[in-house]
Amino acid sequence: MRRTYIPVHFDKSIFRTLYYDSKERRFFESSGGQQNSLLGLLSGTAGVVLYSYLSSWTLSFTDSRLTMMLVAAILTLLLTISLIWLCWYISEKSRRTWEYVPVPSPVELHGLVRNGRRWLMSQVMLLIGFLVLNVFFTLFLFIFFNSGIVFVGMIILWAILFLMLWLLQPFARLSLLRWLESSTGLSSKAG
Repeated sequence: MRRTYIPVHFDKSIFRTLYYDSKERRFFESSGGQQNSLLGLLSGTAGVVLYSYLSSWTLSFTDSRLTMMLVAAILTLLLTISLIWLCWYISEKSRRTWEYVPVPSPVELHGLVRNGRRWLMSQVMLLIGFLVLNVFFTLFLFIFFNSGIVFVGMIILWAILFLMLWLLQPFARLSLLRWLESSTGLSSKAG
């Protein structure tokens, strides 16, 4: 389930993302659509309902903190693999809607790379913040290892972090941006 396409630039005004397909060695655009406000309402409602059910739920299948952490790690791994497979399946089905675009001119490419670096840095900061949150949840689970809400929250948060890493591909994207920058012949300090 290796992705061959790497996001380069996101245009907020029209909700389109420019990708580079390393297998095809071509650029393509894909529209992401604006997030629906109903989705936020539904997820908030689901969160409130889950909290009301899980807040008083205690886990009593083990008295060992390490066993609880191991079970959480296994469930996180299973959830992560499922989510990555689902995202990969959906993206492969949407391949026919991709619009391959001509290679941008060096000046356009330089602007795209500059904006792509800003976008990457904001997403890396989001990933770092999420990692810190996950570390705290892991410590909370270690301390309150019988708490159902902390157990489920840790599993979900770690799975989301790993899914974000797979989707955002920060290292591959940084390499691509460096390669694109060097191929334009313009330095990042120019312009």
